[in-house]
Amino acid sequence: MHFEVSHITMEMLSRTNTQALKGVAIIAIVVFHILWRFDISPLLNLWGAPFVTVFLVLSGYGLEESFRRNGLDSFWLKRLTKVVLPFIFFVCAYNYLFPFFPLGDKFPAEEAMHRCLDELIYSGPKFWFVFFILKCYAVYWIGTRFLSGRLRLLFFFVCAFICLNLRTSCGHLEAEQSFSFLTGVLLSMYKDRVEALSYKEVGRWTLLLLFVAAAFFCLKAIPQLHELKGTVAYNYLLCPFRLSLGLAYIPLFSMLRPGRSGFVKLAGNYSFEIYIAHMPFIGLITDVRSIATFLACSALSLAILLIYRRFVEGKLTIAEALFIVINVLFVAKYSARVSETASLCATLLAIVFYYVLLRLVLPYIYIYKRVAICVCLMGFVGMIVLQYCIDPYSVQVDRWSALHFPIQNLLDGIYPYTASTHLGGNASPFPIWQLLHIPFYLLGNVGLSFFAAVTLFIWSCWKVQGRDKILIVSMLLCSSVAVWYEVLVRSDLITNMLLVASIFNLFSRNLSQQWIERHQWWIACLVGLLASTRVIVLIPITILLLPYFVKMNWRNQLGVSLLAITVFALTFVPFAIWDWQEFYYFQNNPWRLQTSQGNLSDFLLFVPLAVFLAMTHKGIAFRYCRNSALMLVAFVVVTFVHNMYLSENFDLFSSAYDITYFSTALPFCMLGIVEEDDI
Repeated sequence: MHFEVSHITMEMLSRTNTQALKGVAIIAIVVFHILWRFDISPLLNLWGAPFVTVFLVLSGYGLEESFRRNGLDSFWLKRLTKVVLPFIFFVCAYNYLFPFFPLGDKFPAEEAMHRCLDELIYSGPKFWFVFFILKCYAVYWIGTRFLSGRLRLLFFFVCAFICLNLRTSCGHLEAEQSFSFLTGVLLSMYKDRVEALSYKEVGRWTLLLLFVAAAFFCLKAIPQLHELKGTVAYNYLLCPFRLSLGLAYIPLFSMLRPGRSGFVKLAGNYSFEIYIAHMPFIGLITDVRSIATFLACSALSLAILLIYRRFVEGKLTIAEALFIVINVLFVAKYSARVSETASLCATLLAIVFYYVLLRLVLPYIYIYKRVAICVCLMGFVGMIVLQYCIDPYSVQVDRWSALHFPIQNLLDGIYPYTASTHLGGNASPFPIWQLLHIPFYLLGNVGLSFFAAVTLFIWSCWKVQGRDKILIVSMLLCSSVAVWYEVLVRSDLITNMLLVASIFNLFSRNLSQQWIERHQWWIACLVGLLASTRVIVLIPITILLLPYFVKMNWRNQLGVSLLAITVFALTFVPFAIWDWQEFYYFQNNPWRLQTSQGNLSDFLLFVPLAVFLAMTHKGIAFRYCRNSALMLVAFVVVTFVHNMYLSENFDLFSSAYDITYFSTALPFCMLGIVEEDDI
């Protein structure tokens, strides 16, 4: 074969060739894992693991090329949709679906949850590559966002060097690839020099890399050095061996023109999906016959991932995806009380139903406007009828009575916080929330506050998004299983968030730094009053106001903070004066129950995440709604996961975990769906 002077290097770094090389790498990795199970020869390491290096080098190269063209715009959104969400989707699908298939492992739902969490928090090395590539992305984003030039490269090098000297749960797998991603970034930065290499120079460099790989392979084969396996010192032998051999593979396989093969190009396009699809089934390989089982299971799991790419990725927005997940959780929980098989069928049907609703029904709702209006009216009437058909004292949820009995005490001149719920639990509603519910108590049903909040929410959509959009919001409300559950048990949780979402919606078009500073004192009072309804409302409020708050001068920052805290505290003063002993020392004081759900250590994660989500919405309504919904869901997820490991109870659907907290995100999901539809 003969190529022009620089043609081979230009072709080697072309998008078509790098994509094809990823296909070669993933095919080689799958074949390597099959042969590895038979323990044929240590020489397999010569061509197996270095293909992971090829993957990482090309990923670093592609990311730097993308940065040169587009900067860091939507950096984490792309990583979320292309890497994180497919991985979460697959882990959940694998652990919940495959036990129902003849070839799958058999384990109960609680064990499935445990396995999911172990994978998602990286307590095992099965999917080590996914977490490692995410670490590489994080290092790249930090270095590129806050540094430049030599400082940026120095930061990358220091992080790679630290990785080389660490021992992780996946053993040496991360350390031996510590410099691979950085090498890809350097290839892009010095692309002109690489493309200027002649055919002979490429050959010389390839031979040199092969020589270095062979040298380190021989060194690590020396018995005295081989005894260091598993130590940090051994990483210094593995890393240059993998890196040099992986780099040599790139020109060697480029000469074979892998881009001409449609199969290889297809494998490259779905390389990430093929990787995570086959990893859980490697243990199935015990003999030659079992390879067919391994390939069948891998193909089935790949099909699941392709369904995600075809129908979810690029189709569903984050707000829509969260709306589906929250509602499907309710379906899965309460259908599981019938049987596991019924739960599986109901869950799958719910996923299909909500997908069809969001992608096929809502876009054409205006064509059948009269039908949609009738459906919504029937839905809201049905909610009212359902609420009155159910005896509230028979419901095993006491949120309604946690409001009813304190208000009853208050109006009877009895200290409200001594009241118990109808289930014998403690009741500690904040003062403003009690006052807002007095009219509904006098009507005989505190659950009617939901319909008042829904009316305000729909009215705010009519005022801001327009008359046509209220049909979409109404349809979302009526179709939500989680909303129907809240209505049935007369819960006030989603009511609280509907109120906050409505207030945001009404003022969303006026939000600007000037408007905020002009009304800062009124806003501070409103924040204090809303905080006196429920603590969790501070999450969407903080995400909304933090970007404007940090731009104020320090005097205004101090002033509005003190005013909000003062207003919040003043709402409790009458109760403190009424009975200080009960107010402060009683185990059921107003804030005890509302602050007992989370763990203090979790705020090490909550605070940075909240700051990131607050500073990235940029005052755009749909971004704010999406970020608020994400933060509310993340708050519940992290709290539940922490409690699961503390209590060793991994059954999400047990009474220990109240999944209704997920429904706090629904109003913001609905607003996000409506707002994003306008983009």
